[in-house]
Amino acid sequence: MSDYDEHDDLDRALFALPLEEPPAGLRASILRATVFAGPAVASPLGRAETVGIGIALALAAWLAMICLTDRAFVAQIEGLTLALVNALADPRTLLWLGLGAGIALAASFVGTRGLRLPFAGR
Repeated sequence: MSDYDEHDDLDRALFALPLEEPPAGLRASILRATVFAGPAVASPLGRAETVGIGIALALAAWLAMICLTDRAFVAQIEGLTLALVNALADPRTLLWLGLGAGIALAASFVGTRGLRLPFAGR
């Protein structure tokens, strides 16, 4: 016989207590505040950004697995990276990149109403 068998009188007394009726709509208000409530904090990213980040992470994981398992692939990437660094180290390439960046910067200051300098007041 366990200790819990002796509490039958206490259980009957507790169940015999008169209980108040819950307010009308209590269950619906609890569900609205919990289950049916929207997200507490709006996501700073939209659906397209979230999908794009997921795809980028999946590709990065795939690339990492390939790099860990295939030495020939790593050698090809190393060769391509070395070729890119050599191309970027060429003074002519740096000149063209600088010229393109300067033109893009100058074009960003020209609006539909003429030249718009960033430090000039409106």
